Amino acid sequence: GHLTFEAYLPAILPPPKRGTSSRRPKVCHRLDFRVAGPVVVATSDEAMREIKLAFEQRRVRKEYRAIVCGKAGPPGASFTMDSPLDGDPAVTLVEVLRVVPCPHYGSLSELKLEPVTGRHQQLRRHCAQVLGAPIVNEERALFEAAASEWLRRTDCEMPRFVARGGGNLFLQAVGITLPALCREAAHDGASDSVMVRVEVSSRFERLLKTSE
Repeated sequence: GHLTFEAYLPAILPPPKRGTSSRRPKVCHRLDFRVAGPVVVATSDEAMREIKLAFEQRRVRKEYRAIVCGKAGPPGASFTMDSPLDGDPAVTLVEVLRVVPCPHYGSLSELKLEPVTGRHQQLRRHCAQVLGAPIVNEERALFEAAASEWLRRTDCEMPRFVARGGGNLFLQAVGITLPALCREAAHDGASDSVMVRVEVSSRFERLLKTSE
């Protein structure tokens, strides 16, 4: 069978410096299929429990970058999408970073997205169903689900689906911040949180430049 991401972890991660070593490193959360970005992994049982609790208590902050079809708002605009998904509360913070012209969708918008809650495909569904601006190269069902909100927002029919930039979904996790799990990490004025950031993939900039 195929080796999973977790199957590689014992070969690249050392045992924990403190706590009870897990039988094998454990991934503490998931990214949606087709979404790249940093992933938090626990190597001790104690860390796994504390990280899981931090997620449950919404003390973990995650930041994503997306390029969506259409104009989501003027550059610099910030707003909140607060719309339940499958009957559960779902909240996403949005900042419009850039808007460029696009021959297919009229415009493309680069967004900073921060999910306050963690529902299944929350960012993708909020962009399509609530904002009416599906992420570039979104699955057809979600792309089409944006049509009614697109029409309401723009007073125009939604353009047909066109794959851009190689067909990959333009959504990437770029940062995650979680509380320091060890008391030693927060003493002597040191930060009481741990933040990991990665560079936005160069394909985002290529798509925005091509559209311009």
